[in-house]
Amino acid sequence: MPDAIRLHDERAAFRAVEVLIWRDGPVCPHCGERSRLGRLSGPSSSIGTWKCYHCRKPFSVKHGTIFHNSHIPLHVWLQGLYLLMSSGQRLSLQKLGRILGISIRTACHLKGKIAAGLAAEEGHADTPPPEAWPYFEIRVPLPECSSPPKPGQAIYRARYERFLAALDNLAAPCSDAVFFQALRRLLSQSSRTVPPHFASTVEQQLELSLFDDLQQQIGCWRQDEAKLW
Repeated sequence: MPDAIRLHDERAAFRAVEVLIWRDGPVCPHCGERSRLGRLSGPSSSIGTWKCYHCRKPFSVKHGTIFHNSHIPLHVWLQGLYLLMSSGQRLSLQKLGRILGISIRTACHLKGKIAAGLAAEEGHADTPPPEAWPYFEIRVPLPECSSPPKPGQAIYRARYERFLAALDNLAAPCSDAVFFQALRRLLSQSSRTVPPHFASTVEQQLELSLFDDLQQQIGCWRQDEAKLW
């Protein structure tokens, strides 16, 4: 029976990637410390943030990956990757944005960066075989919530329901193993290209938004399409 990894909200997504990357426990990407580490859970701390009490620097499991310094939530990245792999990367930007609840411009950035990362990983022989990574079940029902919902949970739930419905409507959705193989390739590619002391690069801020006005979003994307590519 495979373990279940849930991508229904941001905390679940961080826990999922932490299990995959930190097989032997968290490690500070700045100094390599493995013991004097603590998860930050205060109201001013971002989800998934840890602190190293050796070098005094904060970090997260996104450090050094294609998700680092991105303003797109991690669970949106992972749901987007699953959708793109299930559609052979042929899912339109409009449909991808509508499912994930993001603008077409943000969907363009997400799709382009995933495609570039997978293309850069093609042909490398030093990546571990698929069996080197554990198998997890992705498509699981939303957990029942008996306590009052936290801020943002309604948006997370609606997005995850659209995500599951979109997979059910695809002719041949990918298996969980295919998704994990693609994720492994992206993370392996990132680990080769990022130096040991990761340089901080700030990506262009791409505002996440629900499709209140689809035609307006399409118009903005068409104006900026040439710049993005």
